[in-house]
Amino acid sequence: MKMLFIRRERRLAGFALMDPLVAILAIATVMVGAINFWRLAEYKCDKARIDARVSQILRESSDYVTYVPYDLLPTDGDQVRSGFLLHPLNPDTGQYGNIYPFSVAATVVTTNAGTPAEARQIVLMLTYQTTPHPAAADSAQETIRTNVLTRIKT
Repeated sequence: MKMLFIRRERRLAGFALMDPLVAILAIATVMVGAINFWRLAEYKCDKARIDARVSQILRESSDYVTYVPYDLLPTDGDQVRSGFLLHPLNPDTGQYGNIYPFSVAATVVTTNAGTPAEARQIVLMLTYQTTPHPAAADSAQETIRTNVLTRIKT
């Protein structure tokens, strides 16, 4: 009779070890999923911040070309603006950093040059560099072209 009691105790002891292992596996799976979700949310937030800054730079550059006096318009190949998309604060040094360089260049086509009907058609190209996250991204450099902006000499 003692033998049956010992066998039954061993069978239950093995099952008692499986419960915590299954619970630990379930918790680990949830944690890995939560961490990956957090990383994706951070990436999407950074991408949205970069997109908003790119839109702002293109809007400012288009306004410049639209409202600047005709004689100050950029010529073909001129760099209208350059700088960095983001300036994050480094908490260790208290200094602002410069990341993701960009430049805005103008492609200009002049018609009726030297006449009172002279006109310039300007296309702005914003080129910027980012770090490819996630790793599936093909290229770290992106270029955006605006529609043609036409200015007539008056």
